[in-house]
Amino acid sequence: MIIRFVHHRGLRWLIEDDDPRFLQHNLVGRVRKILTVLILAEELDGFIADAPRGWRIHRLSGDRQDEWSISVSGNLRITFAEEDGYIDRVNLEDYH
Repeated sequence: MIIRFVHHRGLRWLIEDDDPRFLQHNLVGRVRKILTVLILAEELDGFIADAPRGWRIHRLSGDRQDEWSISVSGNLRITFAEEDGYIDRVNLEDYH
């Protein structure tokens, strides 16, 4: 899948330049795996079905019901929306 917009600066640098300097060192490996699988997925349903259970992928609720969440570590999540077959508004956040 193609990522159109990345909100989090550290994720953007990692994706565009393979530069992890704005991410916590202990998160880089897991974030790389998640982003790699997400980018290589042909469609969102396949990504969700094939993802490891530990990623705890789920749709958010309320005013963010068009977004998805993937567990990174503790309360940190990669969140994103899928629009027209593209991944949009990718963020690394603690939304709890």
